[in-house]
Amino acid sequence: MNLSAYDIAVSYEENYRNGPRLQETLPPVAFKGRRVPFLGYEVNSLLGIPAGPLLNSKWIIAYARLGFDLLVYKTVRTTARPSHPPPNCMFLEMDQQIKTPDSNVRLIATLTPPGRLEDISITNSFGMPSRDPSQWQADIGVAKRGLAVGQILIVSVVGTPGVGDLADDYARGAAMAVEAGADMVEINLSCPNVVTKEGSIYNDPDASSTISKCVKESIGAVPLIIKIGFVANTDALAKVAAANAKHVQAISSINTLSFEVVRRDGTQALPGPGRLRSGVCGAAIRPCALKQTAQLAELKRLNKYDFSVIGVGGILTPDHIQEYFNVGAEAVMSATGAMWNPHLARQWAGG
Repeated sequence: MNLSAYDIAVSYEENYRNGPRLQETLPPVAFKGRRVPFLGYEVNSLLGIPAGPLLNSKWIIAYARLGFDLLVYKTVRTTARPSHPPPNCMFLEMDQQIKTPDSNVRLIATLTPPGRLEDISITNSFGMPSRDPSQWQADIGVAKRGLAVGQILIVSVVGTPGVGDLADDYARGAAMAVEAGADMVEINLSCPNVVTKEGSIYNDPDASSTISKCVKESIGAVPLIIKIGFVANTDALAKVAAANAKHVQAISSINTLSFEVVRRDGTQALPGPGRLRSGVCGAAIRPCALKQTAQLAELKRLNKYDFSVIGVGGILTPDHIQEYFNVGAEAVMSATGAMWNPHLARQWAGG
């Protein structure tokens, strides 16, 4: 199995400076055929990478050349914040996929990868680090200039509790992203790897819609996407969708699932306070992610919402991409798959 473009053996900072780790250089994926519409843009494809793997402009440009056309710049803040200490990412010993998340289950982490790409499940915990805005704004400009025609730059933004009103902080970050050159803004309402409230807002219809409304007023005509986690209760998901529908142009679903993760000897896998629970992604979460994508697509149909549905979670092969389109996704994004299989877009395009 190929090495990951993100080196899990070293720190986030080393990956930021030196990544991505790509084993071979191939010519850029050539655009074939007709462009397709996505939130007011004409794009080469409806395949992209969600917030997470694309740490800076070097990562954005590298994956753009590999044929991913919807590129989400890793989540930024209005104030600098360091990453959690390494390790930040480990494989999981999974003998089955997670179909009904049980928060009381403990998962086993390992440094040994599975034998097959399509079996990769990982845990990751970064804590949504961010450079200072002056740095990430300049870097977003570099990333934007590195894209080809038919590719778009989406910037993920999160608010930080304690720096003022949370909705206002989301809005300030979003406005900074647009000023820097973002084609679209995604607000992250769903990170399981922080211990403050910005990681679980997606569960609250009122709080999430207050933020999405404030952000939309701040960025005007620029398309707004919200990133949500898994909502186990169908009625609760319907309330979240209804509350946000009039403010957003797309809902991206899902982020990782949250579980307690330990080593085989029972000790906490990822060191530090508040990190016994961490995000789980990859093959393990695909059933939950597919289910929620289908639910959002059905809610859109029944209620005639005009937001688009972006499917995310456990997409490791071209067949997985098609599964998401089959259940109603209008765009698809791969994180874990793109990390271990950088040529996924090339394979999807048939080139």
